[in-house]
Amino acid sequence: MIATTQQNMTTELDLGSSDGPPRNWKGIGIAMVVILAVMSLVILSVIILTPDESLLLRHSHVTMDDLESNKFKVHDPCVSWLNENEVALRTREGHVLTFSLTNNLTTTLLDNSSLDLTATTFQVSADKMFVLLAYNIQPVFSQSFTASYAIYNVANGDLLELNPPEREKAELQYASWGPQGNQLAFVFDGNIYYKPNVSSKPLRLTSTDKQQSIVNGLSDWTYEEEVLLTYPANWWSVDGARLAYLSINNSATPLMEIPHFIGGLYPSNVLYHYPKAGSSIPSVSLFVVNLYGPAHTLEMMPPLDSLRARDSYISMVTWISSTRLAVRWLNRAQNQSVLCVCEATTGACSEKHKLVMDIMQNQRQDVPLFTSDGSLFYTVLPAKQGARGEFHHIAGLTAQTAIPSVPPRFLTSGSWDVSSLCALDEKSGKIYFLSTEESRQSRHLYSVDLYGVFQRHCITCNLIDGCSLFKALFSPNQTHFILYCLGPGIPKVTVHNTKDPSRYVILEENSPLSRALEDKRLPETLFRTLSAENHDLHLKLSLPQNYESNLHPLLVIVDGLPGSQSVTEEFALGWPQVLCSTQGVALAWVDGRSGVGRGQKTSALGSTETWRAES
Repeated sequence: MIATTQQNMTTELDLGSSDGPPRNWKGIGIAMVVILAVMSLVILSVIILTPDESLLLRHSHVTMDDLESNKFKVHDPCVSWLNENEVALRTREGHVLTFSLTNNLTTTLLDNSSLDLTATTFQVSADKMFVLLAYNIQPVFSQSFTASYAIYNVANGDLLELNPPEREKAELQYASWGPQGNQLAFVFDGNIYYKPNVSSKPLRLTSTDKQQSIVNGLSDWTYEEEVLLTYPANWWSVDGARLAYLSINNSATPLMEIPHFIGGLYPSNVLYHYPKAGSSIPSVSLFVVNLYGPAHTLEMMPPLDSLRARDSYISMVTWISSTRLAVRWLNRAQNQSVLCVCEATTGACSEKHKLVMDIMQNQRQDVPLFTSDGSLFYTVLPAKQGARGEFHHIAGLTAQTAIPSVPPRFLTSGSWDVSSLCALDEKSGKIYFLSTEESRQSRHLYSVDLYGVFQRHCITCNLIDGCSLFKALFSPNQTHFILYCLGPGIPKVTVHNTKDPSRYVILEENSPLSRALEDKRLPETLFRTLSAENHDLHLKLSLPQNYESNLHPLLVIVDGLPGSQSVTEEFALGWPQVLCSTQGVALAWVDGRSGVGRGQKTSALGSTETWRAES
């Protein structure tokens, strides 16, 4: 047995040591190289795609303390046109400058370092000899405030306090230069005062008792927040000879008491006139006062008795010429409006266009553009676009007495809305306007021809990097325009030549803000559209960085104001972004069915509104 076993082992050893086929060392080497290459690519991909933890640590969160710092604030230079080729603006340091578009020269009107007061707002007089400064500002509502005012003399640097005759060191409700020389008007205790020039004594144009709950030339809460959407309710004629103003009477409007939490142990209560459903709304009248010669005031009377009743609004006023102005009256339900042209010399108003809708009119503040002779005007009206419903588009109408059988002539069409009219250039035969044609969350500046095939051109598309939401302010003769880039990138302010918009000068680009945000971890912004009940629901999402890997709480923000739009590409840096950045909270802005930018079809109230309230 032992011998046999040894023999078997010897046999196996002999077999193992016998010569076999040669190994393919070349193939084995190639395979190893391929395996190593694949592994290297995998490792490299992991390294590249994995966020750099050290980089994330170096980028800190945006905090509430950051928002208090000036370098994290968007600076608005408050650019205004002085003439066709010159603008006034304010630097981040507070200096007031003029910039000439003819020779690109900058002139300092006011050096802020030479002032003893901290001015918040400024206005340059038409003759550029004075600067009106507001300081010690106390907010009232979203736009309104009271303040002390001083007039700065550019020639000698003197400061003159602006006060009514009956009080020194008064807090004024409003002050503004007129369009000629250095005439100005201001409001104190609800009454309008006028100064033909800086050195003259103030003239009181209105006489109402503060206890009567009447304010002249300014908006009350209702008009500021719901109707005009601006604080001033006065309008100068182009030649400065007349001043139109609203007189708003709240004597029959109930008072609302609202607690204000301003940091103290107990809130302070504020009373203001707040109309609710079924209660009285403010009664309003439009007056025009003659400023040259003896003051003579006329009330502009609407053509319809129904508009003279208490339950009506005035939603728009604009001067057409030195003696004529356009006025839009609105019923309380805000679904019927009448556009009239009023003669400032007689007070007579004639109807030019009447609009009746089944829903509230979102664009009730839109200012129509009239031709120089006043025979035609252009405005924004709903236009049927087949099965897609109605969208807001530019319409041309005659300024003669309203003729129902003559339909408006539409210059634009499509499944998008014209947001606002910017300027009418009769010389070049164009209208400039903002629209949602690119997307409903953006606003681009377009031009359209007044004649022919109404050719349309997008002026701001791909014009400035990081900018797709704009507003524009044209010079008096439309040769230049100021462009405010509101987002999605860092806001900028530029001035352009109308003939060649690609050539422009940057007035403000907020470089300190750009540098400050380089070291911050900002939320990611996404836009989504969901289908719901025969309409699309538009969302704007702000999500924490690397949101895919974790669950996050969701905060939904809805603006219930009719005609408002929250889902836009506007740049924002506030407490919602801080909440998202520091606490990992996902934010969602939602536009309801009354949101603008997508026509009238989704604005109808009814069963869907009831379902939304119940759900």
